[in-house]
Amino acid sequence: MIYRFEAYALDADRYELRRGADLVAVEPQVLGVLLHLVRNRGRLVSRDDLIAGVWDGRIVSESTLSSRVSAVRRAIGDDGEQQRLIRTLPRKGYRFIGLVQQSNEAGKDEVGIGVDCHDTILSAPWCPSSPRDRASILVFPFANLSADPEQDRFIDGLVDDITAALSRFRHLLVIGRCATRGCTRQALDLKRLVAELGARYVVDGTLRKEGNRVRIAAQLIDSSTMACLWASRFDGNLRNTFNLQDQVTASVVGALVSKLEQVEIERIKTGPKRELDAYTCTLRGLDNLHQWTKGGIGEALNLFQKATEIEPEFASAYAMAAYCYVQRQSYGWLTDRPRETAECVQLALRAAELGKDDALALAKAAHAISAVGGDVEGGASLIGHAIRLNPHLTAAWYVSGWIMLFLGKPEVAIQHLQRAIDLSPYDRLVFKIHAAMAYAHFFSRRYDAATASASEALRARPNYLTAVRVASASHGLGGRLIEGRQLMARMCQLDPGLHVSGLAALLPFRRERDSAKWAGALQRVGLPD
Repeated sequence: MIYRFEAYALDADRYELRRGADLVAVEPQVLGVLLHLVRNRGRLVSRDDLIAGVWDGRIVSESTLSSRVSAVRRAIGDDGEQQRLIRTLPRKGYRFIGLVQQSNEAGKDEVGIGVDCHDTILSAPWCPSSPRDRASILVFPFANLSADPEQDRFIDGLVDDITAALSRFRHLLVIGRCATRGCTRQALDLKRLVAELGARYVVDGTLRKEGNRVRIAAQLIDSSTMACLWASRFDGNLRNTFNLQDQVTASVVGALVSKLEQVEIERIKTGPKRELDAYTCTLRGLDNLHQWTKGGIGEALNLFQKATEIEPEFASAYAMAAYCYVQRQSYGWLTDRPRETAECVQLALRAAELGKDDALALAKAAHAISAVGGDVEGGASLIGHAIRLNPHLTAAWYVSGWIMLFLGKPEVAIQHLQRAIDLSPYDRLVFKIHAAMAYAHFFSRRYDAATASASEALRARPNYLTAVRVASASHGLGGRLIEGRQLMARMCQLDPGLHVSGLAALLPFRRERDSAKWAGALQRVGLPD
């Protein structure tokens, strides 16, 4: 296996490193450190990970480890100050941040997807049958509009971080700035470049600087029309460049992914009619799901199941089908609970089996397994893995918030749900995050805050039963019985079959006192036994 980055080729089989045609003299142990970092690119590699992977767990001093990492940097033209390819996170470990292409033998490159290019398009089980079915996005080199050429390095690092983060979203085909390497930004013809690369969308941006302050502007462009689909700006201080890069990356990626989903759905709806493929079925399923109606969710389930028939190994389609049952339960629309629960869990387990490297599939599977199947511990394991795979995935932090609530950890839930909001404050699902936040405040005895969060959710979706339930309960324990009973009347209209005895099936709280508190609060405002 050969890993290519910049001018280097790292051959794992021959255990050698080349720069162009020249062999780079590297000690075997140093080469082992480089190989371990490259194979685990895009994630933090701790000191213990390196020792286990390179030294087989033998005792190694800190100075020995540091000297080997320094030797690796020298071999690939990097250093501790630039950290262009290997980033040090003090007291935590190292991360290889360069863009890598991987091939089975010299000259036969697989298609790289950002930093995570060890997953190829043809072999990835989460991927629809053809790359053209997916949203392809070119991350264009950002322009340095400041008079400080030193900021070029900062911009390149930021663009690489955005590329790496986007590459973790398995439904996107990401093309990094390596496609433009060797050319200045001024020499590039963007229209010609996107035509050659087949990019459907472009991420572009600029940097301006005044003193120690910088302003970064980013935009998402439709390559066919060059129309701007989304734009935003971010201000920060250059005193801690890594923190600033991380903050901007999280904000840009969270907003971009949410916007891309909406744009792709609109493209399918308004574009010419085409034969249904798995990706199109999934997008149409999402469009129906987001109507949040009984008919819409039913049609969404049919479309997700159709996608699995077309592509039997499309993990996200199984996961979204399972998620439809989560919504049916939430709205009180399950008609045969034992059968539908079994179907939901079966779909979720299949998604988890196929999507071991697909954070979205794992997140939706975790939600289904825990909320509908009642396996909260199993859901916690899946969601933990999803977050490690993609810490920029809003849905993963949202689901983790719910699972922390089920486990009786409302304060942790608040942290995770706030992370979801910070990543994508204008996400179309943010009303659900506010509803979950309301439960976290409710179980933390902050009833005014719970009511405020539930009200945020209900402003977006007045009939969202999950929010109506917690708003009613929070009013009840907050001493506002009239408001609580008014919401209870609406709840009984929307879900006339709900009784206190059925609450346990809606939200599987592990702590008995949490279930009793919720039930008691709703009884207080009039929920029948």
